Amino acid sequence: MLRLAVLVLLLLPGGAGAQSIDGRLNDLQRSIAALSSQLERLKAQDQQLQQQLDRMQTSFEQRIERLEKRPAAKPTPKTGR
Repeated sequence: MLRLAVLVLLLLPGGAGAQSIDGRLNDLQRSIAALSSQLERLKAQDQQLQQQLDRMQTSFEQRIERLEKRPAAKPTPKTGR
């Protein structure tokens, strides 16, 4: 019976319980909106970092190819001083 009374209080518009639920729902909606916004920013940042990583990898691969194509350096003879 007590559960039913609490449920009725929570569901009655304008009641203290309803205000509490409305407030909690509003808080949850704001939290969801903030988290959604943060998620979008993080996705954009992730995409930028992935592009940067791809450019770095391409650059490193090109540099290694150039180094591998270079003729080997001849050792300089040591003088006996």
